[in-house]
Amino acid sequence: MKIGYACTPLSTPLRTTRKFTLNSYNEETLKTTISDNLLDLYKILEFNNKLGIKLFRISSDIIPFGSHSINTFNWSKYFYNELKSIGEFIKNNNLRVSMHPGQYTVLNSPKDEIVNKAIDDLNYHTSLLDSMGLNSEHKIILHVGGVYDSKVESTERFMNNYTLLSKSIKNRLIIENDEKNYSFINVLNICKAINAPMVFDNLHNECFGDNNYTLDKLFELAKSTWSNEKCNMKVHYSQQDTKKKKGSHSPTIFTDDFLKYYSVAKNYNLDIMLEVKDKDFSAIKTINLIKESQNALTEVDRLMEIERYKLYLIEKGEDILKKAKDLILFSDIKDFYLYIDNLYYKEPTSASTNKALVEGFKLIEENINSRETNHFFKLKNERNYSKAKEYLHKLAEKYLCYELLSSYFFHN
Repeated sequence: MKIGYACTPLSTPLRTTRKFTLNSYNEETLKTTISDNLLDLYKILEFNNKLGIKLFRISSDIIPFGSHSINTFNWSKYFYNELKSIGEFIKNNNLRVSMHPGQYTVLNSPKDEIVNKAIDDLNYHTSLLDSMGLNSEHKIILHVGGVYDSKVESTERFMNNYTLLSKSIKNRLIIENDEKNYSFINVLNICKAINAPMVFDNLHNECFGDNNYTLDKLFELAKSTWSNEKCNMKVHYSQQDTKKKKGSHSPTIFTDDFLKYYSVAKNYNLDIMLEVKDKDFSAIKTINLIKESQNALTEVDRLMEIERYKLYLIEKGEDILKKAKDLILFSDIKDFYLYIDNLYYKEPTSASTNKALVEGFKLIEENINSRETNHFFKLKNERNYSKAKEYLHKLAEKYLCYELLSSYFFHN
């Protein structure tokens, strides 16, 4: 079982989403942007691998205008060595990657122009994974699309247009249920008809709410569409943000709900893509919970989590850090995470936020100049704590202060 997250880690400044406007398009800018994105992709995969994060969704933006007609540059040839190197790293370290085209890649549109653009976009995504030398276990996720005037006709149109796709696209494409148009059962039936695997999204299924299947049965049905595959079934896991509209992803993966899900999921050969706002933080959290259940959690794992959450805990209030340390050192890491979860919506006091900012500043003060120091303390002393925290994070990125960057303090 591999655990992963989507596109952009939070505890490192690395990113693969650099882009520019269509009006400023030129080949040199394109080359520079692709080069920077590919370099950071390699580094992100290294970063993930060191933390035991073996699943990762690559951003569609990694090649700007990848499927746009303006982009006639042969990027796969020009960056052959870089792409090959990334692919070799993925294979040598038993990583798995995926891609997920955006909402405008709609294969069942009644408009031929939109369908043709969708096929072009799927070709681009496939070409990128092919250029890395990756086999078909590295998937591309797609939703069925819109309902338009008739769900029956739109479903038939999707299946008919699926036949237009190349074999290389079909080898990678997996179809995901959504929260309002195509339910788990709708997608299951489509996948069986076109002989394609489905990716089961639990939150979308809960939002749709049209079946009474147990989680065990849902996994069983989804897995039946993977019978011709030589890789693990891939699923999406997320939780509802209770403070936002239906279908919104939660800010973090809360422990109790995940463990209930995992108690069933562990019985299937599957890889779990977390769709959550705090990305790599929740990936590490869930990996540690699984490690503990398998008696594989190490002392280093525990100590790293204390450091990752230290400033966050100081901000939450007096004596909270001490209690959390006692839990993680002398109890289960599950208890530590449950304690963290219960603190999530607790509003900090001005005094505790001030203390956390001062402690964070100590980690970087030797690297920054007097102007930056003065600006930070001006914001803090004016009690503009959110701006002070934001500025401290910018300084951490500028000076690559990884001890600060890996702190959960900035993401709550």
